[in-house]
Amino acid sequence: MKPRERREALAALAAADAAFLHTVDELLAAGRERAGGAVACRIGCTECCTGLFDITALDAFRLRRGLAALAQDDGDAARGVVRRAQRQWLELRDTFPGDCDSGVLWEDEAAREEFFARHATLPCPALEPRTGQCLLYASRPLSCRSFGLPIRCGGELLPPCRLNLVGVPAEELPALAVDPDPTCREGELLGRLAALGGGCGDTIVAAALAPGRRRAARVCTRRRGRLTTPLPAAPRRGRLR
Repeated sequence: MKPRERREALAALAAADAAFLHTVDELLAAGRERAGGAVACRIGCTECCTGLFDITALDAFRLRRGLAALAQDDGDAARGVVRRAQRQWLELRDTFPGDCDSGVLWEDEAAREEFFARHATLPCPALEPRTGQCLLYASRPLSCRSFGLPIRCGGELLPPCRLNLVGVPAEELPALAVDPDPTCREGELLGRLAALGGGCGDTIVAAALAPGRRRAARVCTRRRGRLTTPLPAAPRRGRLR
């Protein structure tokens, strides 16, 4: 594919992703409305912004586009995100359970869980420390968007944030649950991104945003003869994956 054709295809993918997110956000907004005042999520409540978790190649693609847009609007804020991502990646890379050159995680669930547990107190690089605001909110990963409400993911019911739906009986949670991607649209978009050489395998936010790690979105790595895939991983930390 010629460079111009690839740019146009990536732009079309970004537009398709925006439409997908619009649908996801509408489903989640309807879920919050059903929950009424039992949802405590707000700017400054950052418990779910602390700790590492894996994101898809599509999430990383979206975050980088969001960072580029932020750089156009507020260069200082964007540089702050990049600095935090760089510092965090330098801290994490020696124990990163994946390919450090690409930033792609290996498909070793036990190693991922151990790594995430070891760094459970690290804040997201996109979090503005003084205000508790996500500076890449419009471009945040699907896991971040769906966290808070009870989520239906396949045959599994993921619990809500511990700060939400306090006092709601457990037997009422299924009626409040949301399936943000009932048609598996994310998997389709991941396949399109991989076909364009734009990403294959999971990563983390710091690796996606740190300078020098940007090529992670164009690399597939192997471990023990298994190729990382662009398909969503299993649910983690009560988030949709």
